[in-house]
Amino acid sequence: MKPRATVKGKNAQPRRVLPTWAAFAIVISMSLMLCLSINYRSFSAMHEEVTENDQLTVKIQSITDENLQLQEEIHNLKSDARVVQREAQRLGIVRSEKVSVPTN
Repeated sequence: MKPRATVKGKNAQPRRVLPTWAAFAIVISMSLMLCLSINYRSFSAMHEEVTENDQLTVKIQSITDENLQLQEEIHNLKSDARVVQREAQRLGIVRSEKVSVPTN
């Protein structure tokens, strides 16, 4: 054990000496806290990105479904005379009477 260093003088008080292992412990604990805070921030940012990705995936799926329905409706309007007549009646373009619609 090392003797304590003292200051010579009238009001001499012993100086405290910090053990070497305590300095290393402080440095290690500060480094650990820094790493934890950086990792927590990264985890939070990643969690937000995953949530946004999930929301966008759902939105893309719903828009894709709507697009397929519209493509099917376009196909039916181009190929089926009854669908054309029904839509014309719905829009008030023709009356409910029988109307012949040419087909391609």
